[in-house]
Amino acid sequence: MEAAQIFSICNQVILLGWVLLIFLPNWKYTQTIILNGLLVLFACIYAFLILKDIGNFNPESFSTLANVKALFQNDNAIAAGWIHYLAFDLFVGTYIVKKSREIGLSRVLYTITLPFTFMFGPMGYLLFFIFKTIKTKTLNETN
Repeated sequence: MEAAQIFSICNQVILLGWVLLIFLPNWKYTQTIILNGLLVLFACIYAFLILKDIGNFNPESFSTLANVKALFQNDNAIAAGWIHYLAFDLFVGTYIVKKSREIGLSRVLYTITLPFTFMFGPMGYLLFFIFKTIKTKTLNETN
């Protein structure tokens, strides 16, 4: 399968995880499907893409911005990098839902963070961190 096909399929499949987090965050299988299903699948696809070209790997590839740019001239590397983003953003989204439920953060508030996490990763986590900090500060003041 070509990198472009893998990229396209992964872009569609990852949506299942985000739909579960947004619409069924309290369903008893949501976390399991994401953590033990989707993320493991994406880890396997990522490993396949990386190992496919490991013979060409140069440890200096990550040492400068120019080297990283050169590394991503290969379609397999671009697809692997994108899958890396998709998987880790979904992992962070899953953590946000889990942690929010543990601290009693409003579903409305944590759901607001999920599209930001999906599209802009760290910005979504930052938004969650702000909501979590306000929530825990409020809890500490009432105790």
